[in-house]
Amino acid sequence: MSENQDPKPSPPNSGDGWRVLSYLIGGVVVYGGIGFGLDRLFGTQFLLPVGIVLGAALTILMLHFRYGSRS
Repeated sequence: MSENQDPKPSPPNSGDGWRVLSYLIGGVVVYGGIGFGLDRLFGTQFLLPVGIVLGAALTILMLHFRYGSRS
């Protein structure tokens, strides 16, 4: 066997859990950051929590469409 080949190839879906976790964290951070910026801009205090919840909800919806309909 050549040294460039992996003797135990990983399954095709082995990184899906880490990918889902990174999407969830990224969605909350991005939309929370947008909410934080809008709070600072408008002088409010409610857009950060709205952004966090919206980011989590949109990310879960995106993950459902991407991974939820496997046969």
